Amino acid sequence: MLAVALAAVLGVAGCAKPGAAPSTGRTTPSGDARAALLKSAEALKTGSYSFSRTGAYLSQDVQRGDVHLPDGVLLEHEQRAAMRVGDVVYLRYLLHGSAEMRDQYMKLYKQHGATAAQLKDIEKIYALLDGKRWVRADAKELVAAAAIDEQSGLDYMAPLPKPGEYDVPGAGGLVTAVTTAARAGDTITGTLDATKVDPDLNLLFSDPTHLYGPAAKTMSYQAVLDGQGRLTEFTVTMPGQLASEPAGGHEPEPPLVIKISGYGETAAPTAPKDAPVLPPSAYEMLSRDVD
Repeated sequence: MLAVALAAVLGVAGCAKPGAAPSTGRTTPSGDARAALLKSAEALKTGSYSFSRTGAYLSQDVQRGDVHLPDGVLLEHEQRAAMRVGDVVYLRYLLHGSAEMRDQYMKLYKQHGATAAQLKDIEKIYALLDGKRWVRADAKELVAAAAIDEQSGLDYMAPLPKPGEYDVPGAGGLVTAVTTAARAGDTITGTLDATKVDPDLNLLFSDPTHLYGPAAKTMSYQAVLDGQGRLTEFTVTMPGQLASEPAGGHEPEPPLVIKISGYGETAAPTAPKDAPVLPPSAYEMLSRDVD
């Protein structure tokens, strides 16, 4: 499952964010700024924080992410959500994305000779995957359904972390790709090399060099730290020019924005009460949930 970034925040000299060190207007040496940035991402290793993410490549925006490892994690999207509590995975999902699309699919099932028993099973799955209720799901079956070469909403959901993974937002993976850094107060700005970001994170682009040419290696970013030096925001600005188009022919993509808060305070998600088990037949429908 695929698996998202945040609104740019401008540092203003002479002003301070709550809990953050005031800006002095002076910049620190580049090496010191980069070291501070790398250290700021270490805070994710607490395994307890919340985040949001917008603008990630091929991933649905994460409206709310609650991370409390190893006990559990919650990732909410607009019409979909996934949760792991202990070793149990739960899914909240609107199959086909809208009531209108569900009606169209039901007509197709009837037109193609679905039996009364099959239609009853489909209606049961629709009731379970209505975007409102949590169901208990098989993690391996969800991964297998997303891997099938069909269009599925599962493909665009941020993946639940594997054992030992703590960088759920992907901010740490971006920080390691930083090539230049300058610090003023609690804000660090500079450039990063998008070709150094793991494409499996689905944060930027699978082939940024093909898309942006040399500009892929000098993409602008802005990071904001809190008063304890922990990363709270990371924004990547997309280049305004595609390598394959003439100058002025491309409207820049929205920035990738990640916001992090609640270090050491985010509680583990609570398992939904009486969540029904998703039947085996539902995974085939999920694998071709064209949206």
